Amino acid sequence: MTAAAPCITAISYALPGASSSVRELAAAGALESAPELLERFGFGRVCVAVTETPYDLALSAARALLEEHEIDPDSVDAVIYGGAPSTLAFATRDEAPTRARGLCGVARFHYPGTRLQYDLGLERASVLGVDQMACTTLFAAIRLARALCLAEGLERVLCVSSEFYPADAGREAITNCTSDAACAVLVSRSGDRNRIVASTTVTKGFFWRGDTMRDEVLASYFPTAVHVLRRTIAQAGWTPADVDWVVPHNVSAKSWEILMELAALPIARLYGDNIARIGHTLAGDNFINLRDGRDSGVITEGQKVVLFSYGYGAHWTGLALEV
Repeated sequence: MTAAAPCITAISYALPGASSSVRELAAAGALESAPELLERFGFGRVCVAVTETPYDLALSAARALLEEHEIDPDSVDAVIYGGAPSTLAFATRDEAPTRARGLCGVARFHYPGTRLQYDLGLERASVLGVDQMACTTLFAAIRLARALCLAEGLERVLCVSSEFYPADAGREAITNCTSDAACAVLVSRSGDRNRIVASTTVTKGFFWRGDTMRDEVLASYFPTAVHVLRRTIAQAGWTPADVDWVVPHNVSAKSWEILMELAALPIARLYGDNIARIGHTLAGDNFINLRDGRDSGVITEGQKVVLFSYGYGAHWTGLALEV
């Protein structure tokens, strides 16, 4: 390993206790596409928060990270939170429409990032929030954490994202089945695993109204994704042949077959086990997959890994790690 550089030194996540199959979602009217199509695209079940709030999941994921790795709260210099905003973070799926009215008053300043700092006893940590990044929220948080470690000498930055869909929001986003989930990632100024060697973000503001530009987004998705994957690999000083694993966001398995072929990466190098198991957890996918890949022994120490995600808005992101 080369000189010390910011690393992802811990990952933890929390999923709700309830789940539904694709066919159960279809029967409940939560899907736009036929369940048979989504099953062909690789989806099986998704996790649904019934009694849990986004904040419950965020706190659970962050607390598990600190406890599992015996992290002293006083050693955490900053918290970066992204996901369900303001009062919605403290609402169950059924309460969300009512709680949204709280945005009209001072309750809008009840921030989950600040409450995390308080509930976890992170008294030394400053708090930042990341917004408007959709499924690339954790990539943006890690990008900021890495910069803070390099520019300000911070030792540890806790990045947390929590996402959920209110009861009437459905469970599909352009033929992708979505789950509720939270993920916590600890970025340290140096470490012996998951060294960050390259980071790429491309934003195309032209697609800011993605809901009305579905065909245009789909037309741009693959060429821009290939560009970001290639640029991330090149900035890491690697070639496609050097990449041991691509850790994906959990969108359609079929779309990943296409993207891997376009990027000249063998489909066998895609860690796609969680697409059927938990669906698309929005911002958490890549880091949940990385944790599971390491825990299962599939992704091993010393391998070169590329993470890629796309977020409405529209953002394409890549991250290269030496695990």
